[in-house]
Amino acid sequence: MKRCAVCLVLSEGILCHGCQSLIQAPTNPCQICAKPLNQPGGICGECRSDPPAFSQTICAAIYEPPVSTWVQQLKFGNRMDRARIMAEALLKPLQAIDNNIPIIPVPLHPKRLRHRGYNQAHEIAKIIAKRQNRPLLSDALIRTKNTAMQAELHEKQRANNVRAAFAVNQPIESDTVIVLDDVMTTGQTLRSVAKCLNQAGVDEVIVAVFARSGA
Repeated sequence: MKRCAVCLVLSEGILCHGCQSLIQAPTNPCQICAKPLNQPGGICGECRSDPPAFSQTICAAIYEPPVSTWVQQLKFGNRMDRARIMAEALLKPLQAIDNNIPIIPVPLHPKRLRHRGYNQAHEIAKIIAKRQNRPLLSDALIRTKNTAMQAELHEKQRANNVRAAFAVNQPIESDTVIVLDDVMTTGQTLRSVAKCLNQAGVDEVIVAVFARSGA
């Protein structure tokens, strides 16, 4: 028996049943961006008026406590056990995606990567890739602009902040890819990544995030 990564009680998996129940998937998610809606099977207003370059979003949890705390602990606190929690939560929904489809973590700018010492999206992606025997394209994308942190900006500023912030760094042979990040808030970062990949010849971009903001 192991110990739960959150409450430390004896557990068969990374989380005990009690802590596992704290991971709540979005209710009635938008079929494209996974934003919670009032009714099932719909598409949110933003995706209708300004469709993103990705086709769907696989999401494990709503971005609210304690999920939001775990995300912050991984991103800023070097808590690699939180990456395992997030990867485990995404394994089941990603089983529906062919294992030959590669996974691409959203990159950090080299300056931020040096400061933080790791890329939280890559930490999650490499666990999933290993468990599902899925290709991991760690260097397929680069971040060409050292952008301000999205969390520090208003919604209208976020799109400008990440516009043309990414570039393809190597040939991508697959027509379909999974782009992985830890959390989606307004979705502007992932919109920018997907547009970059589309322009490079990728036909379909599937987004996978551990958590989705309900805002």
